[in-house]
Amino acid sequence: MTVNDKSALDEILSVRFSKRIRDLVKQVAQARGTDESDVVRQAVHQELARLSFLTDNEKKALGVIDFIKTEREG
Repeated sequence: MTVNDKSALDEILSVRFSKRIRDLVKQVAQARGTDESDVVRQAVHQELARLSFLTDNEKKALGVIDFIKTEREG
């Protein structure tokens, strides 16, 4: 499964956010023309990449591999 393969999304995780964070997630989703789940999913993937839990190929697919290298060098 790739990080963006929605056909393999069969696990559900419930999380709670403050109203402010929920509103911000909704705002980002609307600006991107996507849904809130995609915004949260992307944020989780980026954090997993930052913590080196994803492979380089997964990081590259997310577009975060260069960002992470720059962050470590800086």
